[in-house]
Amino acid sequence: MSHTLPPLLLGLFRELKANGVPVGTRDYLDGVEALRLGFGQGDRAALRELASALWGRSDEERRLIARWFDVLPPPDEVLIAAIDDELDARDADTDAAAAPAAATVRPTAPTLAGSGAVPGGAPVETVDTSAAQAARARVSFAATREGSGLPIPRLASAPPIGEDYVLDPQPLISPRDMAVLWRRYRRSTRHGPRTEMDLAATLRERCRRGQLCRPVCRPRRSNSARLLILADASPSMDPWRPFLATLAASLPLGRLARAELRYFNNQPRRQLYATPDLDEPEDRDTVLRRHAGAALLVVSDAGSARGALNRRRALQTADFLDDARRLFPSTVWLNPMPARRWAGTTAGLIADGPVPMLPVDASHLLRAIDILRGTK
Repeated sequence: MSHTLPPLLLGLFRELKANGVPVGTRDYLDGVEALRLGFGQGDRAALRELASALWGRSDEERRLIARWFDVLPPPDEVLIAAIDDELDARDADTDAAAAPAAATVRPTAPTLAGSGAVPGGAPVETVDTSAAQAARARVSFAATREGSGLPIPRLASAPPIGEDYVLDPQPLISPRDMAVLWRRYRRSTRHGPRTEMDLAATLRERCRRGQLCRPVCRPRRSNSARLLILADASPSMDPWRPFLATLAASLPLGRLARAELRYFNNQPRRQLYATPDLDEPEDRDTVLRRHAGAALLVVSDAGSARGALNRRRALQTADFLDDARRLFPSTVWLNPMPARRWAGTTAGLIADGPVPMLPVDASHLLRAIDILRGTK
């Protein structure tokens, strides 16, 4: 059994990968197995239908496959006749059929329906008709590289995989768990309309007057906790973009009185931004004054991701934290890098300051919420 595609399908497979179509090892092996079972045989139209059925998962991908077959010129009839003669002679010779040999392959012009080239100037593979073994041509492409820089796999046999695996990135903490943590951050106060009966006050009123015209009511308790999150959206924080997205998605579920997420680049300077792409700037001091009295949460690697030590950045960040402590009664810094990586970096200098710096995991997130609540 051959474990390589014919040149035409091989070129199509490479073209699909170069255009971002998600075809992989299993799709490649499906093509080999379909050819072994007899599908796609006879003419180019059958091969085209096979490729469209195997690798065309959308209308755009099927149009790409159709264009691939359309741009390739039809094979030379004289060459096809010569190869057919060789095949007939080969069938007549039983000894040669028992020990077939690989034919030589050299890059020239387009040839039969089982051969082709990548559009855009890539070398085209054809069969040398001077060899009697042309029908058994093998194509070696172990060193071929695609636009992704990954070599096309060549396997000795189909892998014994009975099911598909979907690999998804695992977040540091799920939005649901993050929302549960936010609900731990509570400051219960009574305000609003008096809709809840105050049993103790009602009894006192009954004892004082001897009669009770109506019960004494009071406002219901509600969460008055407010929170401002400043998140670093610099390139060094790209691995933790999903965590920042989790923060943004979980805030509306936390039932806080008011919460806002703003972004900065490396350190909070004069402007803060409404999106992680650093769009919609707003003056930093305006944002801080708007949330005066709330809790402040800063999320940044503080230079520890690159292992950098920038004393000027540490001093400027310390000045910012000093100003913020006058407006915010509690402040916590979350650093997604492990604590052992902070030493000798800007993060280490900031962590030595009065604002606690904690790693990002379940236990330390719980500790951060307790600090924001005022539990030291």
